[in-house]
Amino acid sequence: MQHFKVLGSLLVILFLFATSAHAQDYVYTAKNPAFGGSYMNYQWMLSSANAQNKLKSKSQPSYGGAYNRDPAQNFEQNLERRFFSQLSSEIINSYFGEGQEGQQLEEGSYRFGNYEVDVIGGDRGLNIRIEDFRQGSETTITLPYY
Repeated sequence: MQHFKVLGSLLVILFLFATSAHAQDYVYTAKNPAFGGSYMNYQWMLSSANAQNKLKSKSQPSYGGAYNRDPAQNFEQNLERRFFSQLSSEIINSYFGEGQEGQQLEEGSYRFGNYEVDVIGGDRGLNIRIEDFRQGSETTITLPYY
């Protein structure tokens, strides 16, 4: 009798496992646009990552607003860019003959802030040497005669 109970229980269990299993296909879809996900998720993922970022750069002081660095340093770099822009205009005008009589670049040495610019006429062309005292670097540009 006890064998029939065990055999009956085994048959019921076997019957339950013997029925066909129904399942659905699972398709993985990435969320991250870098890995094939929708480009619509980009902004949400970026803002979420920035909100969780606990590592903030302490090396750059915050001056607020549109400044990413010291305004005095920004002003100095702007003056340097203007100086080199004006110098390059004078070189081009002098070299290609487009300048007026008063705008011709004279050979010599010019010093501005941390830079010294030497303009020297040579056998092969016009040599321009720019020395940066802050970084200790030197750049030489040769404009050949044509």
